[in-house]
Amino acid sequence: MAQKNDNIINFFNSVPGWILSHLIAVLLTLCGVWLFQNRTLNYSKTIPLTPDPINLERYNKEKPIIYSANTVEAEKKLAIEQFSKNDIQAGKKAIESLLNRGAFLEAKEVLKIVKNVANNNNFMDPDIDFLYGRLIWELAQDGNRNYTVDEALFFWEKAVSQNPDYVLYQNAIGFAYYTKGELKKAYDTWFKVLKLSGETLPETETLQNISTQDITTPAVEQKDALNAYAGIGLVMMRSAQTSRGNEQRERWLRALQYRTKVMDEAAREYHIPQLRQNWLWSRVALRDWDFLMRTDWNILRKRNN
Repeated sequence: MAQKNDNIINFFNSVPGWILSHLIAVLLTLCGVWLFQNRTLNYSKTIPLTPDPINLERYNKEKPIIYSANTVEAEKKLAIEQFSKNDIQAGKKAIESLLNRGAFLEAKEVLKIVKNVANNNNFMDPDIDFLYGRLIWELAQDGNRNYTVDEALFFWEKAVSQNPDYVLYQNAIGFAYYTKGELKKAYDTWFKVLKLSGETLPETETLQNISTQDITTPAVEQKDALNAYAGIGLVMMRSAQTSRGNEQRERWLRALQYRTKVMDEAAREYHIPQLRQNWLWSRVALRDWDFLMRTDWNILRKRNN
């Protein structure tokens, strides 16, 4: 037995043995490459359903940029004065300015006064409901556990019941549904935004041969529609992760197609640092958009036959 082992060792130490061992190594490498290229990909397993499910902290909102020269107290006083003069439009702008600068407590004080007056008069401007919903939304996104997405959604739905064709209301509701994980409702809402904006509806676009080449991205005439395109891209991405076969591949293609459309129209505004200053985008939406931005077109590569 020892003699046999010595013979084997001597053979592989010889020139023919050295050549044979290297040929075996090359063949094993080529087989490995072939198997890798022809493997069946199960994206629902290789791609997590919720990207980075624990680490949402890096998508916290950035401190808003303050454009107004007024102090917060002066802004609050101005808002109250405008409403007392029945200048509703100016009062709403003052509240929006408070929200834009992150003065949530001051905005809440003003909104409480306005809501009490409106309730006494049995009339509520839908914008007031919308702004109150925005206040709750931003506090919830800021980590305040006393406020929830459902509460914000309640006020936004009250606003949209009075003005169903207002794109901003609908976009906000779309982000609320998406953040809650209700993808079908989010899709339907953003679909309505595109319809109201006069945009090409997603399911009317034919994807010929499901190709990743020459993706067309028609110009978006209304910038408000870009949030809806981005949102539908997110919905397609999330739904692709639980689909199979051609359906899965087509949904990934649509997700990447809408991402391309958005970035062609407004690349700077839709990078994460800028979106973190956009109050509409929740941490969940930011995380998933970041994931979609980092997804390679090669995910759609067909398996070789």
